[in-house]
Amino acid sequence: HNSTLLTNVMFGWINDCVECLVLTQHDEETWHRIKEKAGCSVPDGGFLRYKYYHDKETVDLVVAASEVLGASVDDVLYAFGQFFVDYVRDNGYSSVLACLGGNLRDWLSNLNSLHDQLQAAYPEGFVAPVFWSEDDEEEEGAILVHYHSRRGSLLVPLVVGLLKRIAADYFDIEIKLDQLQLQDETDDAKNTSWRVTTADPEMAYKLRGRKRLGNKKNAGASDDQTFSTATSTNYYATFKEGNTQASYLRVEEFVKRSFYNENSELFHALTVEHYLYLVDYWKHTKIDDKWCFEIWSIQDDDPKSWAALADLPPKLNPNTIESVHFGGKTPKTGAYPPEEDGTLQSFPPKLRVNNVSSGKFTDLTVTVSETVTLEEAFYTNPQVDEAKVKEFSPEIEEEIKNDESEIQCVIWDEQKKESFHTFVLSDLSTTTTKQLFDLVPASFDPILINVQTAKVLTVDDDEEDI
Repeated sequence: HNSTLLTNVMFGWINDCVECLVLTQHDEETWHRIKEKAGCSVPDGGFLRYKYYHDKETVDLVVAASEVLGASVDDVLYAFGQFFVDYVRDNGYSSVLACLGGNLRDWLSNLNSLHDQLQAAYPEGFVAPVFWSEDDEEEEGAILVHYHSRRGSLLVPLVVGLLKRIAADYFDIEIKLDQLQLQDETDDAKNTSWRVTTADPEMAYKLRGRKRLGNKKNAGASDDQTFSTATSTNYYATFKEGNTQASYLRVEEFVKRSFYNENSELFHALTVEHYLYLVDYWKHTKIDDKWCFEIWSIQDDDPKSWAALADLPPKLNPNTIESVHFGGKTPKTGAYPPEEDGTLQSFPPKLRVNNVSSGKFTDLTVTVSETVTLEEAFYTNPQVDEAKVKEFSPEIEEEIKNDESEIQCVIWDEQKKESFHTFVLSDLSTTTTKQLFDLVPASFDPILINVQTAKVLTVDDDEEDI
């Protein structure tokens, strides 16, 4: 394919897929060798799916992979095509791919419609390849598949790998592709075309659907017609789901690019808890009915086109964030650089111990362990004593002393205004911190423990016997 002219740029999906494939089927050392040979300085995990990269960068990666792995460029691209199906499914399109059609011909036809629907969620300039399929009039049971790309034949081996994997995974067939034409090979070749057949002729109906049975009433009118083997499918719902997933992926990438761009106020400004919350928030909350990536265009040479700290949602915004949230960590430019291995910083497990009567509280960092009890973790913790969280009014202290009231530690759900569980003091020495964190659903905020008192119920002997 050396004669194929490279167009300007392509999305980072292929680059990211190359990295995922090498790491999945080989190892990190192999990936680093490929990057070094390709002259690639992008950090591990740093390719952005919706950022445009020069075609040369992508081709250099593929050629380097070919040399390092000892395979031809075509074989490498074929392997990428096979793996790309897994990659797309893992990125949230599993159910969308499964609903595109009941036979391969219909599936490919609906793929174009899906690309059209995704156009609105993709950055400006996105041009999808085009597939179309038709019944082969020259060979019974075969179909013709046509593929056109503005890159000509550059990615044809990738497409072959993809088509064979789609046929195997979604239609349980092995297909053979007989190439009839290669795009740009001649002046008249505007696309690449294959005759597609099944290895098992009995499975040919999975390419184009079963023939309708003729009957006396309309014999001859329908003998040559085929129908889809799919059940009635709401393609609009499928395309809408695909469009939503594309938008979700762009939100993820928007936050990622903001976090790693030195010209953005969000550069290294988030802990992993901040980061995950922001991604989820912008996935499900639009701004003036627009996605975050429609509000800010994130142009590298224009800092004003990036979201700023003041644009963060109320729970994250430095001006409105509450100390109880996110372990007391506040978003701040440059405050949370990742570790050397790229791992984002995270605050350790925290508890907020709060006296309901006095309003005094303290936040504690604890170890989640099967050997550390709640008594050790917070109730006898010197920090709790210093904050006077266990102190009550003289009247209540007298009631506790006379066994009229008892101290309770209530694990509180602030959002629902109800308790997860109530411990009396004797429970604290037999309950571990691991049991506590297993009890409470995962949250970006510390676990709230309300220390309070309750009247001791007295029962007489007769009631106790009953």
